[in-house]
Amino acid sequence: MTRRDAAVLALGCALLGFASFRVLNPTGLPTRQLSVEGVEIKSQAIRSGESLVHEAKWLPPDDVFVVGWAPEVGAREAQPALFLSCGGVTLFAARTLSPEGLRTTFVPSGTGFLVRKGESVTLRLEIRNSGPDGETRGARALIYFHPVIWR
Repeated sequence: MTRRDAAVLALGCALLGFASFRVLNPTGLPTRQLSVEGVEIKSQAIRSGESLVHEAKWLPPDDVFVVGWAPEVGAREAQPALFLSCGGVTLFAARTLSPEGLRTTFVPSGTGFLVRKGESVTLRLEIRNSGPDGETRGARALIYFHPVIWR
C-alpha cells in the first residue's frame, strides 16, 4: 500500500465517520410538540333585533404558550364577532368575516401568549340578529398551544 492509497483510505474513513455522525446526531433546535384542544359555545335561540354575548372557558393542562387558533361560527351571515382572550387581554379576534369564513391564525415563529395553569382562556361570541327569530348556531375554536419548558 502506497502513501497515496493510505491517505485516500484515511480521508474516506473520515468522511464516512463525519456522515454517520451527522445522520445519527442531527443538529438544530428541538421542536416542541404542538397540542390542540377545542372550546365550543352552544347554539341558542335569538329573537329579531336581539344582541347576545356568549362565553365558554378553557383551562390549559399546564403552563402553556398559546400560538394559534382556528375559529368557526355557525351564523356567518349575522356577522358575529369572535374573541379569544385571557386575563383581560385579547389574544385573537375576528370581527368581520369573509364569505369563505374564518381562517386559522398563528403568531410569528418563536412567540406565543403565556397562559399559566389555572388561568382560563375565554372564547366570546357577540352576535346581533337583524333577521327573523332563529338560532345563533354557536361557535367553536381550536386552540393551538405547546407546553412551557422552563430552563
